[in-house]
Parts: sequence; C-alpha cells; structure tokens
Amino acid sequence: MPAPIDQNQQKARMSDMSQDQFTRDLLQITDNNLTNFEVKDSGTVLNILCDLSYLITKCPRCGHSKVVHNGTKTVHIRIPNISEKTALLHISKQRFLCKSCGKTVIAQTPLVKPRHQISENTQHGIDKCLIEDRTMTDIAAQFNVSTITVSRRLMALGEQTRITYDGLPESLCIDEFRSTGHHMSFIVIDAVTHEQVAILPSRRNDEIRNFFINHYSLKNRKQVKRVVMDFNAQYQSVIRELFPNVQIVADNFHLIQMVLQSLNQTRVQLMKRFKPASVEYRVLKHHWRLYLLGYDQLEKRKLQWFPHLKDRMTQESLVWRGLELDKKFENTYFVVHNLVESFKKRDYQAFLETLKSVEDVSPQLFSTIKTLIHNKKLIINMTKCHLSNGPIEGVNRKIKQIKRTAYGFRNWKNF
Repeated sequence: MPAPIDQNQQKARMSDMSQDQFTRDLLQITDNNLTNFEVKDSGTVLNILCDLSYLITKCPRCGHSKVVHNGTKTVHIRIPNISEKTALLHISKQRFLCKSCGKTVIAQTPLVKPRHQISENTQHGIDKCLIEDRTMTDIAAQFNVSTITVSRRLMALGEQTRITYDGLPESLCIDEFRSTGHHMSFIVIDAVTHEQVAILPSRRNDEIRNFFINHYSLKNRKQVKRVVMDFNAQYQSVIRELFPNVQIVADNFHLIQMVLQSLNQTRVQLMKRFKPASVEYRVLKHHWRLYLLGYDQLEKRKLQWFPHLKDRMTQESLVWRGLELDKKFENTYFVVHNLVESFKKRDYQAFLETLKSVEDVSPQLFSTIKTLIHNKKLIINMTKCHLSNGPIEGVNRKIKQIKRTAYGFRNWKNF
C-alpha cells in the first residue's frame, strides 16, 4: 500500500511549478523542459538560473538504448532586457553518455540554437529593429550583443529577401542616387506597386544592359510598356535597346523643376544688377519664394508686413514691384508659370500654345525651352498617363536618411 502524500509537500511542489510557469510567461519561454527557475538581481544584471533535462530512450548518434546521465554543463544565454536591465539566462544542461558508442550528447532547447549563446527572441528583436532608422551600434547596445552580431544578422536577412527574377511589370521608374563613397548607383522600381526591381552599384549603360539581359528573357523585357525618367540622355538609348515595346515618359516633377529653376536663375541675374543695400535688391532677394508661386496663388487682398522692405503690402504688389524692374523678367515669369500649369494638368495643347507665345524671355528659359522641344515626344507620353517618378524620389529620400543615420557606407554588400 503506497505511503500517504504529505499535503505540505504537495503545496510546495505546486507553488514551485506555478512559480516556474510565471517565469516562463515573463521570459516568453515555451519549453516546459526548463525547470527550477531562480532569479538573482545583481543591480544592473538579472541572472536567471534554470535546469534543462528530459528523458532519452535512444542515442541520437547510434540508436542504442544504453544512455545514462553524465553530469551537466552550464551555458550562458543572452535574452532580451527586462526592466531596462541586462538579462542573462544560465541553463544547466543535462549531459547524456551512450555506453555503446561512447559519445556524449547535451540536452537542447528551442530557446536557442545549438552552440549559440544568443536566444531566438533576441535574434527576432534585432530583426525588428533593423527595419527601423537606427544605427547598428544602437541596436547592439540595446540587446547586449556586438555590432558584428547585428551586421551578421543583417546579412542573413539580405540572403532571405533576394529579388526573384520571374518577370517585369508594365511600368518602371528609373533614377540614380549616390551610394557608397562618391559612386552613383542605379535604381529601378515598379511604377504602380512601388516594389523594388533592381539596385545596381553602377549607373553605366554596359552594366545596366548586362544585368537585364542576364536576368530577364526577351519575352519578359517585351512586357515593359512605359519607363518614367528625367531628361537624362544617357539612359534613353539603353532603355530602348533593352525594352523593345517601351515608351519613355518624361517625369512631371522634373519638368516643373526645370522651368522653375530657369525662372530662379533669371531672378538672380537681375538681382545682381543692383546694390545689396537697394530696395530693388531686397525685393528680389528676400522674398524669392513668392516668384515661384503661380500668379493665382498670390494673396491679392490681405496686407502683410515685409520687414526687409519696411512696408505693408500684398504678395501680388511685392511680386509686381520685382517684375516691373525688367520687361524680360516679367515675360519669363508668366511663360514659366503657364508651362508649369500645363505640366500639372498634363495638357499638351496648353503646352504648345505657351510655346507659341514665347518672346523676349531670358536666355536661361530659352535654353530650357529648347530642351523641352527636343524631348517633345517624352512630354506627349507624359500627358497620356498619370505616372511620375514621385515614388522613386521617395525611395531615394529614405536611402539618404539611412545613409545619414549610419554615417555613410563603405561596403556595397552591406549597403
């Protein structure tokens, strides 16, 4: 007849089991083979001690059943911080000895990979931080690991997120950006979904040609119908060669930027005719943004104080004080904003009508107009669709921010 169970011993055992479960829940540990948790707080470090053991009926090496316990081995695992304190998990792992083959096996847990000292939860936490705009040094300090560990995790994620070369979208956006050092690189994204298609370390035509020919068949390249880009003549020949059915579309943003830049250059040249202390100079100098606004956007009724002029007037009056200084500047102003309006509305007829009315404009605008006429076909394609390089400009902006946070990159693979 079995001996009666002591109720006090049973309560103590249940209390230990519940305490272990609370610790597992706190540390997000799902392995029930980890038992006998004990927490020791040293002030800045939380040391958590536990045991790892389970039954083995067969040797995993030879398959025989002559397996006995052979002591323990303590390993030190880095886990995510708790209450802003560094947390270390000290696991006393059971060792097993096979009397048949003489090999030793150590108990394992899904909490950490074999022969590793960084828990899987820590690895996942690093992965989550790597998608944020943070330095690897900052991430390493948070998880109590080295910067090399974070870099190694980044490279592992890069291997898992490689692009599959299984086809090309109908519409592409292309551009260039400054990458490692002073090198210029080439980027291509889907104009509709904004997904990355390719990032090449160089912007040279031969490298662009080799990449698309080696990774995409002619059938895939024929699927591309439109490529949105600026007026960079370097890419037009290779784009037409790679994509036989393509229409090159001028980027709306760059068109507006070109004509506004010519207006700004005209204003600067006129401003330099006057002395810096003169009223004419201050009218053109300090309120240059008003000249870039369309005439309909200027405030025409509400007076405001302009401290550089020491006068109260409307925005319209101030702009007219600048336009009246030179007839050529006035003509340039209205032609530029007519062009901007036609580009915003994608109205090709309005663009042609503006070109017909061009007379006595600045040399800067005249040079820009010659460029627009030379690329008239690209502007026609722009007015027939609603695509732009806005998405790729946003990607380039994020790249610049990442480079600023990381203080630049020297290694292209890391970049």
